[in-house]
Amino acid sequence: MQDKRASYRISSPAARCVSRRLLTGVTVILIGSLGVCAPRAALAEEDGGTGAPTAMAEQIVVTATKTEREISGVTASVDVISEEDIESIGAANLKEIFEKTPGVSLQYGTFPAASSASKSSVSIRGIGANGTLFLLDGRRLAGEVKNPYDLDRIPAGMIERIEIIKGPMSVLYGADAIGGVINIITKKPEEGLAGSVGARAGMNTDGDGAKINGDVSFRGKTGKLGYSFYLNALKTRPYTEEERTTTLVRTPGGLISPSMHPSPAVQRIQDSYSVDVSYREESEVYTAGGRIVLDLQPSTEIGAEINYFTEEREGDYRSTFFPTGISPAPGQIVPAFDTPVRSRDENWRRDIGFDLRSDLTGDFTLNLRVYNSYYEKRNTTTAINWEDAGFPSESASENLGMNANVDIWSYEAYAVYAPEGSHRITGGGEYRDEERTGTVFNPEGTYETREVDYKAVYLQDEWDITDSMSAILGARYDWISNSDNKSTVKVGLVNRFSDLFVLRGNFAQGYRAPDIRELYIRKNTPAGAQRGATVSDPVLGKESFDLKPEFVNSYEVGASGRKGGFYYSVALFYNEITDKIEQVTKNPGTPLAYFTFENISDVTTKGVEVSSGYQFSSGIGLGVSWYELSTENELTGEELEFNPDRQVSATLSYVDDGLEIWTMGKYVGEQYAPEAENSRIESYFLVDAGISYVLDTDEPIRLYGGVNNIFDENMDTLIGSNVGPYVYAGVGYDF
Repeated sequence: MQDKRASYRISSPAARCVSRRLLTGVTVILIGSLGVCAPRAALAEEDGGTGAPTAMAEQIVVTATKTEREISGVTASVDVISEEDIESIGAANLKEIFEKTPGVSLQYGTFPAASSASKSSVSIRGIGANGTLFLLDGRRLAGEVKNPYDLDRIPAGMIERIEIIKGPMSVLYGADAIGGVINIITKKPEEGLAGSVGARAGMNTDGDGAKINGDVSFRGKTGKLGYSFYLNALKTRPYTEEERTTTLVRTPGGLISPSMHPSPAVQRIQDSYSVDVSYREESEVYTAGGRIVLDLQPSTEIGAEINYFTEEREGDYRSTFFPTGISPAPGQIVPAFDTPVRSRDENWRRDIGFDLRSDLTGDFTLNLRVYNSYYEKRNTTTAINWEDAGFPSESASENLGMNANVDIWSYEAYAVYAPEGSHRITGGGEYRDEERTGTVFNPEGTYETREVDYKAVYLQDEWDITDSMSAILGARYDWISNSDNKSTVKVGLVNRFSDLFVLRGNFAQGYRAPDIRELYIRKNTPAGAQRGATVSDPVLGKESFDLKPEFVNSYEVGASGRKGGFYYSVALFYNEITDKIEQVTKNPGTPLAYFTFENISDVTTKGVEVSSGYQFSSGIGLGVSWYELSTENELTGEELEFNPDRQVSATLSYVDDGLEIWTMGKYVGEQYAPEAENSRIESYFLVDAGISYVLDTDEPIRLYGGVNNIFDENMDTLIGSNVGPYVYAGVGYDF
């Protein structure tokens, strides 16, 4: 395989010098940068604030407890990325934010499609993409399993802040939150009238991977009516890397090269094709949304919100499996393997929600919420080599498209009882219905529907034991229509000895029920034949079996503090997962190979997270983060795939009179991947830098720009590739 920007691997002696290389790189940053700086997002560590200007300010979060609470009173690990942090790094969408956020990992290829090479999901603390629950203003989003597209769909211009809760949160949010919760909170109504307009463009130094986006938002409040609105348009051009396929065709005796097949029609298929694989797709994404709030009386507020997006995407990929147009006998089709395909998507989603908050008495608050998220996906996958493969046209080769309609309805009611004294009790119930109608549940590719219902009750007590000590205790029970019912508990304790020393401990449980794909998929996809756990397929020798929910017990201790311009945080965690669900290959290397899903083993993940920083009075800010992670499949003794064993970032910034200059170095350690050479993806080190300036006007105009991957570091295509040095510039106007 030959890449345009071929990745390289570090030899063993070089690998032993990684630490020296890291220290050298950090030294270069500290000494060689005019305004050394990290984006403020990189300084937004747990209990550490969100960046140079605001690092010492205590923050209020809502995701961790469903009530407003200062971070120092939360027993779980919490990171907050503010609107100012996002502006500092000039991010266009959610993916670009997380690329610069320490302690989270982007994992590629997490769903069964050829186009998964260009789409990533977020893993927290080694749990994997399935264990991260994404919320938009507290709402679940309808979409593909594992939400691989949404990092590119959610524009930065609509975000007020992002709250990242690390560790299981099933007590409050149910299934899927076993690794953590990421809540994207959009801009809300505020007094008066405020808004912003912005535009940004960027590309790599070869002119590839171009990205252009513009956004507008405004919000305000008049009397009892509050409103907010945002609109964003994003257009991207592809970034590709040249690769060569090793194309094979299936015969009764096994897989062979097309040139060795006895049929002249099959011999027209080449043994190898050059493909410009899309590691950044060509796309157009348009997003709009807003919220209206009405104060019925001083103690009651009702709200309604809507979010809508539509997108078109296109990319070229290597398909593990694709049927040709060659039929040696009636009812038989010759399938090809590792062959070039083109994937096109036309998707849209609509989210609507209604809520009511009423202070019934001085110490009793009622919250009601109902929302719907509806998603429609339309995908076509065609053969690029359609003539060789025996098709009269490219459109005639269309096959293996995965179309779906996903409909989620959720109803939740909870009350907060906070009498004078030491307790704040939150209790409630939730009902959620998830329905997927798709073409992936039968071999004919016709639409069928699968549905799952969740019902739950939960109770949480935030107990202020003394002026300095508090505890959070919670329990939940979930009824699941297609899986085992589950109960989860959480117990946490935090003691504020002083501003400089806050000690906390936390035990939390979480679960993830098998998703509809893992249970019911029955489709030959471009990534290979997929058979869900409940599916029976005598041709492949596949029998139906039960798939249990995976369950985690999580233990964590941490300390944090701040004084003057200094802050720090330390956390040690240990996660013990039982009945871990994984995709496994059956009959590998044979014509009867297929993928299915099993409870493979017990799994452990453990690690240490350390961050510290200092904000000098001169305007210089320094932040350092160090994350160590160890994972193990206890059945095989192997690590879990695509989890860096170490992440280190060093950031510096300079802020003065409207000027901000920053630079960031981020080291990502080795990762286990069976497909990689020696089953290891080598470490890499990225350096980014940027500058922004606010013009001295009553209504500020902000100019900004930067360069990502200054030193043109390469990375393995298994973890998403890298476009090389990427230059961007933008302008923002606030009113």
